[in-house]
Amino acid sequence: MHKYPHYNITAQRAGRDTFLTAHAHSESPLSLAAEKTAQLNALLSVAVENAAGGTFCNITEETQSHLLSLATVLAHETLVLSELAALDDNEEADDGTRGP
Repeated sequence: MHKYPHYNITAQRAGRDTFLTAHAHSESPLSLAAEKTAQLNALLSVAVENAAGGTFCNITEETQSHLLSLATVLAHETLVLSELAALDDNEEADDGTRGP
């Protein structure tokens, strides 16, 4: 397996598969989900402003597709991180380690 780490991101090849992993040191899943939500909100705000101003149609179809793809990825990352935060919260509750 070939690994290439750079900028807190690691790209790996295993056969025909490629894995991309972002490293977030000392970040909780909930804080990362909040950051991804803010990024998604900013992206969608720009798209809505362009659509309302009539300029979204001036963007090429390929660029529109990439923009929507990016929004989808951010939404999926937010969902996965939120679910992980909920699991962590439930485990802390089960362990009795969560505060009152």
